[in-house]
Amino acid sequence: MDIPKLKNLTPKTNSIIKKAIGRFLLWCYRWRVEGEVLNAKKFMVILAPHTSYWDFLTNMGTMLALGVHNRWFVADAFCWWPLGNFMRWLGGIPIDRSCPQDLVSFTISKYADHDELILALYPEGTTRKAEKWKTGFWHIARGAGVPIQFLAVDYKKRASVFGPVIQPSDDIETDMKKIQTFFKDVTPRDTEKFAGEYF
Repeated sequence: MDIPKLKNLTPKTNSIIKKAIGRFLLWCYRWRVEGEVLNAKKFMVILAPHTSYWDFLTNMGTMLALGVHNRWFVADAFCWWPLGNFMRWLGGIPIDRSCPQDLVSFTISKYADHDELILALYPEGTTRKAEKWKTGFWHIARGAGVPIQFLAVDYKKRASVFGPVIQPSDDIETDMKKIQTFFKDVTPRDTEKFAGEYF
């Protein structure tokens, strides 16, 4: 299996077990990885399309197989014992969706508190059809001063494709159009659930 090498600045995990789990998931899916992970200590990865819970396994397999030390949000409903301990070990940050909270400010503070942090997010925010993407990820990256790398989940290619990197500008509409251009031709698992409209 051809796994791209991470560069020197990208936060890495030294866990052989995590890498083995990732390679096993990619093998099960007959999945591959294209492109390169950004060589930086702090950035955000946005993953799309997100039309099925199976996307989580391909994305998790990709990150684990590469050895990327990344974090991601998970609903606390999925964090019951002992699954919760496993989710946290993989990088999950439990979030209580029933309680209002300012995730943007919370996440910006996490970037400020850490010398290294890669956060992976699904901008669609759901596996159901999302007519419009949530833009919280953009506000987080903008507020934290970190770049955003695109990661496509392409079922036609059977590949996770690491794409361009943008530094959020003062113009959210221009940035979202750049994102739309990259993701519009990606083939999701469930084509009926991917609207492709982001703003």
